[in-house]
Amino acid sequence: GELIALIHSELSEALEALRHGNPPDDKVPDFNGAEAELADAVIRIMDMGEARGWRIAEAIIAKAAMNKTRQVRHGGKKF
Repeated sequence: GELIALIHSELSEALEALRHGNPPDDKVPDFNGAEAELADAVIRIMDMGEARGWRIAEAIIAKAAMNKTRQVRHGGKKF
């Protein structure tokens, strides 16, 4: 649970960056705040998967391929 909470905190930081105009990140200024925080979330996810022997990268590829076959806004979702 703690690792998922840390991933969630990175996503919340990306949202905060967007709320504040998405300025350049203070640690990697070549990227905006949302880019840097989303990268942190992906890094945490990949670290978590690696520690457990999960095939996250393969799952991403499989899910992306499957999603290409789905209707836009499947299930009537507005967003």
